[in-house]
Amino acid sequence: MRKYAWTLFVVGALGTTGCNQAELKKALAEAKTAEAQKDSLLTEVLETTQFVTDVNSELAKATSLAVTSTSGDPGLPGARKDRDDRKAALARVNAVIAKLNESEAKLAETEARAKTSRKRNARLLAQIETYKQTMEDLRSTAETQKAEYETQLAEKNTQIATLAGRVDTLTTEKGTLESVKAALSDTVVTLTQYKNTVYYAIGTKDELMKKGVVTKEGSKFLVFGGTRLEPARNLNPDAFTAIDKTTNTSIPLPRTDKKYKIVSRQSPTYLAAGVSKDGKVTGAVEIAQPEEFWSPSKYLILVQD
Repeated sequence: MRKYAWTLFVVGALGTTGCNQAELKKALAEAKTAEAQKDSLLTEVLETTQFVTDVNSELAKATSLAVTSTSGDPGLPGARKDRDDRKAALARVNAVIAKLNESEAKLAETEARAKTSRKRNARLLAQIETYKQTMEDLRSTAETQKAEYETQLAEKNTQIATLAGRVDTLTTEKGTLESVKAALSDTVVTLTQYKNTVYYAIGTKDELMKKGVVTKEGSKFLVFGGTRLEPARNLNPDAFTAIDKTTNTSIPLPRTDKKYKIVSRQSPTYLAAGVSKDGKVTGAVEIAQPEEFWSPSKYLILVQD
């Protein structure tokens, strides 16, 4: 309606002044151009309105991305997630600032065109000025958020570095503990084997003396005094057979038709069978109570009669 009224006004004015047909066409063309400029400026302002709405929405999304839960200790994974959230928020804010730069430049062009338009529209210029202030406020908000997120990111990077250091330390300590545990386990096995390992030697008097397992103790002169077989003072394990006292409770004797005397410190009391009244053993050494039998000495010496 306004466009139509403006056109009639131009036509009437030309009619009253006696303008010719060419001038009328020129006036109509200028009126159309002015209306087109006005429509274009109005469209750009409306686009700015939508842009402001979009910017507010983007800033709100950035804020929601940066809000993370602070309950409990999220540890290293939680700290990394917080950092990623803040990175995403910062990226949104940087995108908003870039859009603001572009839109401010475009709005300045729109304002310049509005000021040079044939039909200067004061209301449109005032609206543009309002948008300029709104966009400046948005820029200030965006820059503040950007600074906050950059600070938070720096803090998160420090926190992550600290937590990662702790994880490395704990991993190293765990590895050390595992090594110590393995070493202790090996030590326990070794000590258990050492504790349970016992030795025996069986043979004739001459065989055992030759090996250095037994020796004669005492002295005899004519019919006085006497000698007896005793374990050597320094026993060599290589002259013995090693067994585990917890699993080997039966020691076979070389000859079943001979008796064997225990000359070491073990007591035949703890044997199960095959022991004569004089303490000699036949057949095999059957041990009924290993701990008690081996407690006096871990070296068992049996001499064949």
